[in-house]
Amino acid sequence: MAASLAQAGLIGAVSGLRSQWGMAAVSWSARPTMAPSTRQALLTRPWVRGTTLAAATGEFIADKSPRVPSRLAPAGLVPRLVLGALSGTVLSQRHRAPTPGIAAAAMGASAAGAFAFAGALWRRTAGFRTDAVAAAVEDVVAASLACLACA
Repeated sequence: MAASLAQAGLIGAVSGLRSQWGMAAVSWSARPTMAPSTRQALLTRPWVRGTTLAAATGEFIADKSPRVPSRLAPAGLVPRLVLGALSGTVLSQRHRAPTPGIAAAAMGASAAGAFAFAGALWRRTAGFRTDAVAAAVEDVVAASLACLACA
């Protein structure tokens, strides 16, 4: 159960940094043979993978724009919390002894909230010449965490 909760926390952290990337990583790392669950099978469908990839790509591009609102505003934070909880729950169900959904959801949402605030603070204090450079570094961190969570 500890490994499952750790994965839920890691993928929630990804959602805190990049709201759409957590579900995209969960979808793209899912295999039809991983679990008989309907959720896991749904994630492997081409239209689901295409949708999550399009959303993650759109966020990747939009995040570099100075016109994007703060991730800490309700419109930015609420989706991160919800997607962190959802991706954490779905990822935790891949284990033979899955974590209770509420525990995985709480871990994913908590990590998403913490990393949303940490990412915003880091961008303000990192001292990069442009926000786009800070965003690119954050992209690398989010992608690394997603790989670790879904491995």
